[in-house]
Amino acid sequence: MTIARQLVHSHYSALLYGALAATADEVLSGFGARAAREAEYHRMHADQWTVRLGRGTAESRSRMQAGLDHVWPYAAELFESDELLRRLEAAGTAVDPARLRPEWERETAAVLERARLTLPRPRGAATGGRAGLHTEALDPLLAELQSVRRQFPGGSW
Repeated sequence: MTIARQLVHSHYSALLYGALAATADEVLSGFGARAAREAEYHRMHADQWTVRLGRGTAESRSRMQAGLDHVWPYAAELFESDELLRRLEAAGTAVDPARLRPEWERETAAVLERARLTLPRPRGAATGGRAGLHTEALDPLLAELQSVRRQFPGGSW
């Protein structure tokens, strides 16, 4: 599951940061260039482990495929777009993640082919996160993440 999640996200983040490196905003561009190099290491790591597990034992192949099948529907949310992102991209200060999807699909499909794994079939997709639509499962996580700030209002870190 961990490697499947890393495969999905590392290919996305490498593409996103690479695209940010080409933006007109100097701060974002600098961040994107540096982050793209780091993301590339994560992508290579995920690719290598995906191939190892896919070509390994029957057990490792089965577990890797199950991990992919589980995380795949969540990948759609990475590529959601909205009007703000489209306007910022048009101004040269952001990246619309929707345009990254075709390259992401090609890259991840190539890794899965090398690993002799099956590209998961879409059976629904998680969407709406960018618009603030979340399941009830997020509430306790947010409460925990916000607990320190609530205990120490006005604190600085």
